[in-house]
Amino acid sequence: MKQLQPLQSLSQSQRIALAGLLVLLFPILSPNLFHPLGRASPSLFSEWNAPRPRHLRLLEGALHRHISIRQQVELWSPLPDQSWKPCTQSFTGSPLPDKSQGFLQVFLDGGLNQQRMGICDAVAVAKIMNVTLVIPRLEVNPVWQDSSSFADIFDVDHFTSVLKDEVRIVRELPPQYAWSTRDYYATGIRATRIKTAPTHASAEWYVENVLPVIQSYGIAAVAPFSHRLGFDNVPESIQRLRCKVNFEALDFVPRIRELGDALVHRLRNPPSSSETSGAMDPTERVNTIAKSGAGKFVVLHLRFDKDMAAHSGCDFGGGKAERLALAKYRQVIWQGRVLNSQFTDEELRNKGRCPLTPEEIGLLLSALGFTNNTRLYLASHQVYGGEARISTLRKLFPVLENKKSLASAEELAEVEGKASLMAAVDYYVSMKSDIFISASPGNMHNALLAHRAYLNLKTINPNMILLGQVLVNKSLGWSEFEGGVVNGHKNRQGQLRLRKQKQSIYTYPAPDCMCKAA
Repeated sequence: MKQLQPLQSLSQSQRIALAGLLVLLFPILSPNLFHPLGRASPSLFSEWNAPRPRHLRLLEGALHRHISIRQQVELWSPLPDQSWKPCTQSFTGSPLPDKSQGFLQVFLDGGLNQQRMGICDAVAVAKIMNVTLVIPRLEVNPVWQDSSSFADIFDVDHFTSVLKDEVRIVRELPPQYAWSTRDYYATGIRATRIKTAPTHASAEWYVENVLPVIQSYGIAAVAPFSHRLGFDNVPESIQRLRCKVNFEALDFVPRIRELGDALVHRLRNPPSSSETSGAMDPTERVNTIAKSGAGKFVVLHLRFDKDMAAHSGCDFGGGKAERLALAKYRQVIWQGRVLNSQFTDEELRNKGRCPLTPEEIGLLLSALGFTNNTRLYLASHQVYGGEARISTLRKLFPVLENKKSLASAEELAEVEGKASLMAAVDYYVSMKSDIFISASPGNMHNALLAHRAYLNLKTINPNMILLGQVLVNKSLGWSEFEGGVVNGHKNRQGQLRLRKQKQSIYTYPAPDCMCKAA
């Protein structure tokens, strides 16, 4: 049989031909490299350069840490009463006028939690103008391609029942307005579509710009409608209404609640510790520590996807290949319009602008006093870097659960592949957890921070500036790191903070949604 020629013996023309063939075959052999819009999984570069632990000294200290009984008891104790209580139930707004002035449609983009805020704003705007709200339409998210409707996620009957004395709400438009569809507005300029609603518009803007359209045509459609009502100079009754929608009217459909309850039950009633993490040390100290966290669990929202990693402009330890892949991704998605990319990694970390990696959030949890027997539920989509990125977190906290590890294939069938429904399940489980922590700020972080504050539930809010600064210091020992983390998070575990001017009511519910207890 004729043997292949060594590469050195090929002529120049043969080498050029071979190189051309490789160029043609490369997209077929390595498709991920040529699909920068594919956000569900990392690029070829980062997959072939699995990230290694970046904080080996701290990791070694975390694996051999000593946890005191007092630290455990304080960690798992519920928040003390903060003298604030929900007061939307006792609030009754102005009565409904006898006649509605017309219909309002809104089209909501973004993920589940951004849409949730939009729904609250839509109800408030309908009340401001005394119009009938059509159940909001949820746009198909271009990233997750989820076509779930409002009725697929939220209990419509509950929604309309809670708000029946506040706002008129209908599921569908009457026949004479059946022409007002998404397709109708997508095919041309329409007099009934409002495209110019400014971000954080005032209540007066809607009365002056949208209400006349409704009075002329009987209907107006506002699209887009994300963040379209301001937080300041809004009547108290409208603020309370937004809170009522957010915390009382928006209830998930039964199938989401049932799956969520099943997951919570399994988290609170796990197999015996000897089955999950080895036999426990039979000392009095360890038994007391275990008892303080028995039947309890933490929800961790990692929020470390490719979008987040690329947009931050930070270095996450994947080497030159990962930096190039993220830079290319930034260029394709945002055409270079990413302010953070102008700063060095150290500058960004000192300003607290770098999302925490799974390794770093594991070190934070370890420093706060969580043990390796703590049950962690991961409320996240796929993590950038996959299992290689999570492995260090799993080493610190081996009892790591998520929907797929706790539920059967049959239970997951109705929500599998539907990002909004999966996020709804995670939101529901997060609200039932003993402690919630998000690795980085974002819509889910903000929504749960507010909802849990409203119910006085413990929520750890990472001090991003502190963590960025201490993690840059590679010479820092475990005891110094642990002390700094504990001191820097004493008042970041759900303590109520009053909303300041320009801040979101959907992140800080007091004083707009809450009353000072007598």
